[in-house]
Amino acid sequence: MRATVSPKSKVRLFDIGIVLAMLFRNRCKQVVTGIFGDVWKVINYPTGNILPAIQEMRRHAGEVGYCTNGYKVVEWLLENRRVVDKVLIFTDCQMWNSNGDGKTFPRLWARYKTMAPGAQLYLFDLAGYGQMPLRVAQGDVYLIAGWSDRIFDVISDLQEGRGIVDAINQVEL
Repeated sequence: MRATVSPKSKVRLFDIGIVLAMLFRNRCKQVVTGIFGDVWKVINYPTGNILPAIQEMRRHAGEVGYCTNGYKVVEWLLENRRVVDKVLIFTDCQMWNSNGDGKTFPRLWARYKTMAPGAQLYLFDLAGYGQMPLRVAQGDVYLIAGWSDRIFDVISDLQEGRGIVDAINQVEL
């Protein structure tokens, strides 16, 4: 996530993740935001002014370590008995367990679904490395590669049962 979006850019994948998270935070009613690495840290900011929230989120980057324990997000939801309808993770999708304790994203997601059967998981692959932390063909997990201002439309289409291929075919070239 520390890589830049292109060789000629200074914008990092981490920055893109923060911007998208803050945009969603401002559009949704109830949101828990945070960052993960070795651990998951909840960082809640008031909605409204996105740029100061982005700067504040950047300041917390090193506090969680630099591992890729994305499963910690779902583990926190389970431990705190938080039922949500959507889990959005902005990542390079290189997520695995660095602790060696056997906890995996797929197992924790399956456990979470028993507590929150209507929950959907959206993994935003900001890097395109070709990694998938869990099977996306199960109908409640979506892997969205890349990012743009149309991401809200994509999620809306998925929520309303419109296939992503249908949405793509509607785009005028």
